[in-house]
Amino acid sequence: MEPLIIESTSKTPRVVFDPNENLYEISGRSLPENVVKTYDPVIKWLEKNMSDVKGEIEFKFQMDYLNSASAKMISLILTKLEEFYASGIKVTVLWYFNTDDDDIQSEGEIYQMLKKVPIKLVGIEEEDDEDFL
Repeated sequence: MEPLIIESTSKTPRVVFDPNENLYEISGRSLPENVVKTYDPVIKWLEKNMSDVKGEIEFKFQMDYLNSASAKMISLILTKLEEFYASGIKVTVLWYFNTDDDDIQSEGEIYQMLKKVPIKLVGIEEEDDEDFL
């Protein structure tokens, strides 16, 4: 199965889904002009490949900003992960946030309450920021 790697821009996040390295990560800023165009390849990759992934999966979100349209797409991705989790695939979501960023922390808390997939909130201190992304 081919990895999906999409490099970030000033308005779109970096996406790395690499089953060979067991690395699944979306990181950076997300405020694209066309949110569907940005996230469609991500969702299609998940639908096509996740059922073939073996072992446990840690899915990392390391967002430093996301607009409301992006939040809806992240919710859709989490719904897909919920489906895989319900089917027996061991999925854990790690939601990273800077400890001084109430918006991203709150977004993670909302997903944690609404989604039926394990979501762990991971606070990162400001001085650890270079390790954040």
